[in-house]
Amino acid sequence: MSTAHLRCGDDLRPRLPAAGWEGEYLAFADPVCQGPVGSDALMEYLGRRARFIAAHYGADVQQVRLRLGAEYAALNTLDRFDRVLLWFEHDLWDQAALIRVLGLLAERRSLDGRLHLMPADGLRPFMALSDTELGALAPAPLGRAALEAGAEAWHAFADPDPRALDVLWRRPSALPHLQPALRRHLQDLPWTTDGLSLTERLLLQAIRDGASEIGAAMRALLAADPVFQVTDLIILDHAARLQDGPKRLLERGTPWRLSARGQAVLRGEERHTPTPRFQGGVTVGPQASWRWDPGTDGVVAG
Repeated sequence: MSTAHLRCGDDLRPRLPAAGWEGEYLAFADPVCQGPVGSDALMEYLGRRARFIAAHYGADVQQVRLRLGAEYAALNTLDRFDRVLLWFEHDLWDQAALIRVLGLLAERRSLDGRLHLMPADGLRPFMALSDTELGALAPAPLGRAALEAGAEAWHAFADPDPRALDVLWRRPSALPHLQPALRRHLQDLPWTTDGLSLTERLLLQAIRDGASEIGAAMRALLAADPVFQVTDLIILDHAARLQDGPKRLLERGTPWRLSARGQAVLRGEERHTPTPRFQGGVTVGPQASWRWDPGTDGVVAG
């Protein structure tokens, strides 16, 4: 039986053969939980994603575009395999990538019966499992309901109006870890209480509590937030944004420390003015149209 292993990154590439999983490894490394996405044509989408990734990761835009193009093109070849195993964990990074993939595959009837979701336990990443544990995982067939749930979630994720996504995370889903991931994504809209996103607030709190450099901040955020397991580059991106401008919340340079305004915002005495960025399909900025209201646990118009 021919097998493809589809994973949002290269981390499991050397692990799977050691755990007894044979087959072709296909990486899908578009970090769709970061930066702008949309429902435009694929070529336009890839160009937009390549420019964002190159700018934020310090990479060559043409090389990024070529890699993205190759990874998306590989999705068109999946029907040459008898089965396709989807290695996506519970956290926001993986779930966002999963719904992007399912949004592209949902209408591919030739894949019916071939797609299988590898079981994530909702606590540990696959890399934390031993070879024996990895080898013992049992693929679960991905049925039509799960495919359609993924496609619907992607459409809402890419929409500039987040209210459909706010409805989706409250509904039971055929995808076992999707609901908390979608909620966590929406929690990175500016909050009605202080203008901070959840990730920004967690980072500021960690720095207030003594995390003055990337390693300590990373450990603090990973411990505080199991649903969005941030990377070092995500933290650095947030820190750079919070250090920018006359109303910055972090002092410039290292070691990291809160500015007087940052301390006041954390104490609830002042409000943060969001800097321009994208949250899925939503544009965030000083006059944010959409915010997260912790009182109602949902999205409200800004």
